[in-house]
Amino acid sequence: MPVYAYILLRCSKTGLREVLERVRSVEGVKSAAPVTGRFDAVVEVEAEDLKKLAVLVMEKIQAIEGVERTETLVAMG
Repeated sequence: MPVYAYILLRCSKTGLREVLERVRSVEGVKSAAPVTGRFDAVVEVEAEDLKKLAVLVMEKIQAIEGVERTETLVAMG
């Protein structure tokens, strides 16, 4: 059963557009958009299971230059 999550991104002051372009190219990312508030962007993702979600977040998205911090919200139901 797939796992769906929203990842909140805090990015460096410059390059949000470039960060979002890179994030959108990651397999499993459904959408990525800038937002207002404590975070700079929200990313909607889908993964096969929690282990693959962890890989997606920690090895793919957090590895993108300009991503300073993430917070992952796993959808329930």
